[in-house]
Amino acid sequence: MKRIIIVCSMVALSACATMSRPTADQEFEAYRAELKSQRDKGEITAVAEQEKLRDRYWKLFGRDANSAGHFAFSTTLMRSAEVGNFPMKEAEALVAARESQLLAAKKTPRQQPFSWDGDTLKNFDENDR
Repeated sequence: MKRIIIVCSMVALSACATMSRPTADQEFEAYRAELKSQRDKGEITAVAEQEKLRDRYWKLFGRDANSAGHFAFSTTLMRSAEVGNFPMKEAEALVAARESQLLAAKKTPRQQPFSWDGDTLKNFDENDR
């Protein structure tokens, strides 16, 4: 009887250990939805939402030039919209469009160009040309 209980508990524990965790993309989407809800309730500002999204994105995916540019753009645009220099609905639409571009670019791996210099195949980046 004791062995059956031990075996059952081991099976249950192993089942818990193999449960799939949410991917980084899923975590980011859930966090974005949570922040949107907080902003709709008036708990945080649009700028604070973008800053928190930036911090979570960098935590999950790391810093890169594309994300730094996107979040600089979105934070600045939301700051302008909050003070009334730009319509908030348009700012939200622009930020959402740029964010989808950022996430789409992250999902598709960038092809690295190659060159042949006679006897070796070299991999080079756009900036090295």
